[in-house]
Amino acid sequence: MSKAEKYVLDVCMLGPRGAGKTSLLASMYAQYTQVIGATDLDLTPVGDTAVKLSDAVAVLESLSRSVQVRDGVAGTERIDLHRYDIGVGRKNKNPRFTLRFTDYAGELLRDLSSEAVGQKVRRTLQDSQVIVLAVDAPALVARDGLYHHRINQPHLMYERIKEILREDHRPRLLVVTPLKGEKYLAGPHGAKELAEQVRAGYQPLFAHLAHPEIRPRIGCVLVPVQTTGSIVFSSTTESQDGTVQFHYRSRSPGAPYRPVDTDQPLRYALRFVINVYRRERRGTWREMMEQAFRTDRALEAAIAQFTAGTRTGAGIQVLQDHPYLHPANHG
Repeated sequence: MSKAEKYVLDVCMLGPRGAGKTSLLASMYAQYTQVIGATDLDLTPVGDTAVKLSDAVAVLESLSRSVQVRDGVAGTERIDLHRYDIGVGRKNKNPRFTLRFTDYAGELLRDLSSEAVGQKVRRTLQDSQVIVLAVDAPALVARDGLYHHRINQPHLMYERIKEILREDHRPRLLVVTPLKGEKYLAGPHGAKELAEQVRAGYQPLFAHLAHPEIRPRIGCVLVPVQTTGSIVFSSTTESQDGTVQFHYRSRSPGAPYRPVDTDQPLRYALRFVINVYRRERRGTWREMMEQAFRTDRALEAAIAQFTAGTRTGAGIQVLQDHPYLHPANHG
């Protein structure tokens, strides 16, 4: 077993089916290769992760060139969890640890006690120090939020996060990520309005995170991203049986696939976990990271260089600050 396989950091993708979690992972993977630049950090897909993400990127590129968008990246099947393992290391070196992004059908959140897969979801949530909450932006905003509760299920997400924080007091980062929001992110005013919609649509959750007993151990950032940069929401239709269809179109025929800010959730996640490692004084998680980094301080420096690219503005906001969201000394 390699060190990368032994040392696994879990990042859980929380959100409803169809919100775009798989598309986010694919675009995060695609954009990383464009923004890594001269840093010494390297991310390497493990196992079948490269095939799954490459296939998803190919679909997104094809959709970007379409005028009317009828299909998307297939939603995660309900039958089991889908794991995307990314080895983290220095360029031309073996990975030292693995970032494991776990995605699953949103329906599995409805009952975590009735089947073995539900128990896997519960364990994944508990083991994840970073949770990415995917928000379907058109469902949140369209028709004054008419479909927000039906699609995004904000109260269910609130209950699941509340349960995690009640049962485990480790420091955590919640990354709230509106997806499919290209229409709303065309300018700074649109980004600001989308942020206000998120605050209102998830107000009970944010109020819970701000409770004095909870606030010291969880940071929260809002990171809207554009997973294609070219496909925009256009309209909704609703059939007589209540089925809602969201319709999308390309900005122009042949528009390029050009994701925007999909590197930011990754930068924030790595900054948070590396600061947990640097600043926590005890616990099995720190012991694991100490083993992973023992002879590779250059990797720690490479991660610090990459995570220095976290930013705010254009809709990206720190909703709840935490010491681990700030740069730390290497000592």
